[in-house]
Amino acid sequence: MANAKHYIFVSITLGSIAAASALLIGGANYLTREKITQNEINSINKGIVAIFGQSAGIIEQKEIANDSYKYVTYYYAVSKEGSDENIGVAYRTTGSNMYGKISLLVGFNLSNEFVSISVISDEQTYAQTLTDNYIVPVQDGTRDYNDVSCGATYGAKLIRDMINDASKANEAQIWKD
Repeated sequence: MANAKHYIFVSITLGSIAAASALLIGGANYLTREKITQNEINSINKGIVAIFGQSAGIIEQKEIANDSYKYVTYYYAVSKEGSDENIGVAYRTTGSNMYGKISLLVGFNLSNEFVSISVISDEQTYAQTLTDNYIVPVQDGTRDYNDVSCGATYGAKLIRDMINDASKANEAQIWKD
């Protein structure tokens, strides 16, 4: 009987700890979700500026609900500040592999030429190696994005595939729908 009381006590204690932990996690999520959303919006706006220049801004955005694209989730029509004239299109892409998740903006000009990428989030195990040896050289134009040999090859292959998926969406001109 003493053993049964002990097991019940341990079960109630562990259940109480689990319930308290769930409440704390839920409360933290409730308190921080707006800030997290705002930080994501800020990252996207900074990414648009990084790809298209200081006076670039979003004039239209749309979620892509198309099974034809594995990585593309949104597109953003981009203009110069104070103008409604489209100067390019950026696609938000999100993908993951065994080393983690990456979310990027991939920019194209109106001639359907790849312009650059901007990282929204990079949760890859070798994120710094990927950034130093692949992302930055692709951004500054000293490396072709198809050249994935960089010390973080799986991350580079994922980014290459994300760029190619965005290029496929751009060629289909899904932003004109």
